[in-house]
Amino acid sequence: MPTDPTNDYRFGYSQDELKRLGDQHRVWAADNRRFLSRAAFGEGATVVDLGCGPGYTTLDLARAVGPEGRVIAVDRDGERSLSLLRERAEEAGFSNVETRVAELEVFDLPQASVDGVYGRWVLMYLPERAVAPLIERVAGWLKPSAVCALAELCNYRHIHIHPPSAHLPAIAEALMRAVAGDRGCNPEIGNLLPGLLHRSGLRVELHVSTKAVRATTPEWLWPDVLFRDHLPALVDEGLLSREMLDAFLAEWNERSRDPGAVFFGSPMMEVVGRRP
Repeated sequence: MPTDPTNDYRFGYSQDELKRLGDQHRVWAADNRRFLSRAAFGEGATVVDLGCGPGYTTLDLARAVGPEGRVIAVDRDGERSLSLLRERAEEAGFSNVETRVAELEVFDLPQASVDGVYGRWVLMYLPERAVAPLIERVAGWLKPSAVCALAELCNYRHIHIHPPSAHLPAIAEALMRAVAGDRGCNPEIGNLLPGLLHRSGLRVELHVSTKAVRATTPEWLWPDVLFRDHLPALVDEGLLSREMLDAFLAEWNERSRDPGAVFFGSPMMEVVGRRP
């Protein structure tokens, strides 16, 4: 299915961004393994990976379902993300990964055709008006006893630095406006997931996870690269003043050199919905 270049993922598909996503995945890897454990996708299952990107979780899913199972990895970026995923799957010896280029706003599958659906940090980049219809379709794809596992941010304004930052609240607001964009995306869409899955007829289990990383450690790259690589674009778009950016980065540089500094990310709503 062709993609609409006006609907690109907010932060683009550059090599630097794909690397940033890999660093982010590693920071959250243990939490994601626990989330997958709660979903309990079994061997032989057919599982859909919504908005898989370069497939950092796709291969974990492929391992979980085993050679008799199948992972349908769906993303709008067929040129870069899915191409990288196919290369990594081949290198790792996985033959059970099927990639599909599609816009999630319209992507569909036959009713009662899959055993599981997984998605993380993807619905926040869709227009909010498209999320409820997508959840309805997802619920329809599930076989009896099948599982839908979705993880999304739920309180973007919670991001915090210790020692406290005078400028981070303005940075968080600018990032929220950037993610929302002209398409009406919701960077805190995680708050809506329990209700949406419940209304779609699924039994809902929820868990909220948080992440804190310490300066001068490799994990600090997670927020560091986001701020340094993507905040300048917000100045160009009029979402953030140059003075605010410069003041924040000066403060951030101080925190980055302080082994006692800690960055707290937005809490993430992890929702497991089970088809009766």
